[in-house]
Amino acid sequence: MITIIHGPLASGKTFHRVAFAAHYGCTHVVEEWDPKKHELPDDGRLCLTLACPEDIANAIRLDRPEVHVRVVSIYSARVAIGVPEFGPSLSERLAR
Repeated sequence: MITIIHGPLASGKTFHRVAFAAHYGCTHVVEEWDPKKHELPDDGRLCLTLACPEDIANAIRLDRPEVHVRVVSIYSARVAIGVPEFGPSLSERLAR
């Protein structure tokens, strides 16, 4: 199975990548996956992307419709690993 986590820039995708990979049982992480430029990777991968769900669905349908893909928003993924749905804002991070 391929797991794709999508969300906006600076939402914690890369920061929590190890925890996400462990939680979803992925063996490798593909950062900055772009469904308009890259094919779906092999099974066991965790893809982190800024892409919208519609672009992800089109890539799955066109590239490998037979493959099992789990598409998760960053907010659901964060909750799944036990961290708050939303991280600190940029101004809060800069104030530290």
